[in-house]
Amino acid sequence: MGCLFCRSEEQLTNEHVFPAFMGGELEVRNGSCERCNRDFGVAEAAIKEAATPLLNLLQIENRENVVPNARLRAEIRDLDMKNLPAFMDGGGNIKLLDVVRESTNEDGKRLRQGFFLTKEAGDRFAERERARGHQVAEREVPSEIVIEATYTVTLDFIASLHARKLAAKIALTAIALEYGAEFALTPQFDELRAVRTTESIKELPVRFFANPGLMSAYLHTPYQHSVMCYLSAGMHKGWALVTLFGGISYLVTITENYTYGGSRQFSIFFDADAKRRFNPVVLANEMTLIGHVLSPATKFEDPTAVHEQWSPILSEFCAKKGVLVEPITETR
Repeated sequence: MGCLFCRSEEQLTNEHVFPAFMGGELEVRNGSCERCNRDFGVAEAAIKEAATPLLNLLQIENRENVVPNARLRAEIRDLDMKNLPAFMDGGGNIKLLDVVRESTNEDGKRLRQGFFLTKEAGDRFAERERARGHQVAEREVPSEIVIEATYTVTLDFIASLHARKLAAKIALTAIALEYGAEFALTPQFDELRAVRTTESIKELPVRFFANPGLMSAYLHTPYQHSVMCYLSAGMHKGWALVTLFGGISYLVTITENYTYGGSRQFSIFFDADAKRRFNPVVLANEMTLIGHVLSPATKFEDPTAVHEQWSPILSEFCAKKGVLVEPITETR
């Protein structure tokens, strides 16, 4: 049929509804061309980088079935060493890294301190320093040490241009998956299609939001990605609610020129852990929920409200896993 975003019929590839980096496996066959896939890949890469700690925490596998590593800051209390570079691997194991730091002592003399994972690496560092005429003092390493490590999961990416483009792409691809590429390629969705080349947030038909009615309509977990769509024949408009990780939600205006003969609505729910589509019990249909989101009950473009909406979902998950969660408080 052609690329969903530019209608090109050359170099077509399958297009994921939800990105593969966040566990998505639902695909529209030949849904995008190589150029559009590459353009949206820039947005996906930016979100992937920002969401890596979350992906690691949730142990969500990418298309290669690999959980990404997450950068950490570690502390070894037995050696009074803080802010050591480290990472959490895909198996949940803390991996420390060699590090050399410069500081100044009370006499104003410069010091170079090193922490090394192997005796060989420490010996090489000591040899280099002695060769430079520096004094070297080696510290005794305990046979057993206790490591404490932390990483930070933030929602800074939700308001970005990249995240909004991703939400719009998910909405259009979901329409193609549900109703076919021929329907998704009709002119009524051209404004949504144009997000690929839009560089202004104000020009995108996408807003992030928090709404208690949506959150209470069905059970949410951080593994859930979903699209709820309603196309109104009466109002000649269409909207989609795109929710990622169970509570990071976007309202996408998918068309203001809906011309099909009758109203349509559908939902797609995907579990990134089980990697399958599923059907939760939802207390209202798509038309009702989207109408509620369009009401004054919704807080649009409010990061604090989204944090308050989503953090309980993550906190409950962490509590079940025995992971300690502490909110970040800003100091001025």
